[in-house]
Amino acid sequence: MRKDRPGYKYRRRANGTLAHYWDPKRAVKGAPAWAKPQPIADDATDEQIVEICQALTDELRGKMDDTGPAVAYDGTLGSLLKLYRHDDLSPFQALKASTRARDYLPMLALIEETVGDRFVEELNGDDFRRWNKKWGNHGANVHRGHNAIRKLRAVLSYGTQKRFDDCRRAREILSLIRFEAPKARTVMLEYDHAVAVVEQAIKLERFSIALTQALQWDTALRRIDIIGEWLPAKAGEGGIVRGNTRWQGPSASVISSDLILTIEATSKTGSRSSHDLTLCPLTMLVLSKFDLPKIGPLIVNEKTKAPWRENYYAQAWREIAKDAGVPDHVWSMDTRAGAISETEAVSGIEAARKLATHSNAKTTLRYVRSDVLESNRATALARQKLRP
Repeated sequence: MRKDRPGYKYRRRANGTLAHYWDPKRAVKGAPAWAKPQPIADDATDEQIVEICQALTDELRGKMDDTGPAVAYDGTLGSLLKLYRHDDLSPFQALKASTRARDYLPMLALIEETVGDRFVEELNGDDFRRWNKKWGNHGANVHRGHNAIRKLRAVLSYGTQKRFDDCRRAREILSLIRFEAPKARTVMLEYDHAVAVVEQAIKLERFSIALTQALQWDTALRRIDIIGEWLPAKAGEGGIVRGNTRWQGPSASVISSDLILTIEATSKTGSRSSHDLTLCPLTMLVLSKFDLPKIGPLIVNEKTKAPWRENYYAQAWREIAKDAGVPDHVWSMDTRAGAISETEAVSGIEAARKLATHSNAKTTLRYVRSDVLESNRATALARQKLRP
């Protein structure tokens, strides 16, 4: 089933033609009753259907997120979750929009769906251990189980700060339990993978994906610093707005006429990052195939003519990577680890730290996936040179 047109459905008419619709209940789990199906014009192209479905889905999510809690805290975990999400003074509001959307909201939805009807007063250690196993699919997905528990801790801590005694007691119990933590990721996307994705994307004329992949590899920039992100839109804000969200990201002007790429403030650290693209072979390969935009966003989805949303980009990248022979366990996000690891291998940890825009090398080392055997061989040879 295609994932780039959420909520799409069709009905075949008696004359054989198709009636296209967007169904909110297919688009968003738990869609409210007031959200009704919307017809799509019969002559809409596939690209237009993708754009319409994504726009309507984004708008619905925005409206659902703007809807305040239906009730005050009634002792259930579900009502506490609603307060945590919608209270103006909740720590949730201080999170970056991308962090909320990508990390917190899916886990909060999982907790609410599975145990939202439980009363906090009744919770004990056995409940938390059982939930961790369930959320982690009994060991098959340790990361998911661990992440859900972390979000539960955050929600109960919020309740404790609100002076809800039942939340304080539950949080104390949870603090006494140690859960299995996921192992650090050791996978990296290698140069051959990057080349394969770029070449396949060019073949399919998906230049936005080809350029993004090339820039990720050559500069080690995070994907969000290349394609941008969609943030909640404030009333009256201009720019590129879709639904209740507004795009923020690099424009075509970040690449100068002499091909110097400059990101003034990266998303994670706020550090400045600058690169001479004429020294970046993979990027130059892409630029030899198509012209950079003169104005507007640097990266635009060819089908929707709008900047990518991160989840839709990841889906499209995965399809291209699969066709290019990249293993399923290697992700787009692993490009950064690959680029940093290669830099560390040829230029040392300090050069890798600067490329990654990290303030200290300890952070950089978490990305390094260099072959230990090769590193130790180089060390052994260097030590031999110390002796006559």
